[in-house]
Amino acid sequence: MATATIKCPNCGGGLQFNPELQKSKCRYCLSEFTAQDLAAVLQAIEQRAERKRAEAKAAEAAAAAAATPEEAEAARLTAAAKAETAAAISAEASELSEATEQAAAEEASLLQTAAGYVCDSCGAEVMTDATTSATFCYYCHNPILITDRLTGENRPTRIIPFTYDREKAEAAFLKWARSRRFVPKSFYSSSQLEKITGVYLPFWMANYQAEIDIAGKGERVRTWQTGQVQNTETSIYEIARQGTIDIDHIHEAAIRKFDRKLIDSLSPYDERKAAPFSMSYLSGFFAEKFEIPRQEVEPIIENQARNYTNVLVQEVIGGFDKVDLERNQVDLKVKGWDYALMPAWMLTYDYRGKKYIYAVNGQTGRSFGELPVDNKKLSFTSLIIGLIVLLLVLVGGYFIW
Repeated sequence: MATATIKCPNCGGGLQFNPELQKSKCRYCLSEFTAQDLAAVLQAIEQRAERKRAEAKAAEAAAAAAATPEEAEAARLTAAAKAETAAAISAEASELSEATEQAAAEEASLLQTAAGYVCDSCGAEVMTDATTSATFCYYCHNPILITDRLTGENRPTRIIPFTYDREKAEAAFLKWARSRRFVPKSFYSSSQLEKITGVYLPFWMANYQAEIDIAGKGERVRTWQTGQVQNTETSIYEIARQGTIDIDHIHEAAIRKFDRKLIDSLSPYDERKAAPFSMSYLSGFFAEKFEIPRQEVEPIIENQARNYTNVLVQEVIGGFDKVDLERNQVDLKVKGWDYALMPAWMLTYDYRGKKYIYAVNGQTGRSFGELPVDNKKLSFTSLIIGLIVLLLVLVGGYFIW
């Protein structure tokens, strides 16, 4: 499997993207580079990855053509045995406790999807799952790009770079947690943070254009009183609306391995600040490639575009008490698709024996997740409110009687 580390042109050290500088920075000689500065280096990495991909496909085709029937049968039996083992692990998991079940299921999944690669800096072999496209070497800690998963049909077209680094993301999360009234003080006053990971998540993103052609009649009714006579006036208006509406940056997550509620909570992103994809933005972070094909999300995104168009149409013909449309034609046309990566920080807290997982938008700092509740503080507040209400009732009753 092809891998690469983006190395400093000056000293050869591994570069990492710095969200505050919006540049790649060398932690050894402290040199800084923009994506444009590294264009030649990145192009060479992509070309090498494409060449290795082509060589691997050619070797695989040649091996398949030259294989004897016995060898082909042996390969088939090996694959079947692997799938059978994974299925056995999953079946066994169903008979175990919830925690053990999850671990066994993960083991079965890993057996099916784990892949090994070689760090091009130290030569160590490291395992990763089938969707990871950027990670770190466990041994030399250099950032590693799995270039097979970032080139060809797997190459993203757009990316929203991180603007929040680790410290800034943690500060944003703590500020959000402290703003919640009933969170125990010990949750954020002591070191409960177990892990924080910056990861680029894959999304499919589409731009639509809606052609609107609407015609009909609208009524406005006005009533007023003159003495004992109630007057009603009905005004009828011709409605004619034609035009084009651009609906841009509708996106849908392209990965299943993360909790969907957490991913959805990260929106909104400012897609206007998305940049053309460059591998340099990934260096120093984890990244995931899509596992949900575009064809699967196309109906979902089109439905979102249609719903948004309907809302806009209601706004432009609003203000009437009654609307009778003779023609209501809305034609949707997709203008283009993007495979985009968007930044997120995933935080894991271990608090009083329970794990809490949170998400922080890597562009805006928006935080989301289930926070623990201080029951004593909640009970005390409820008691105070109850006493205040009781006091108001007693005082009100005293003055009434």
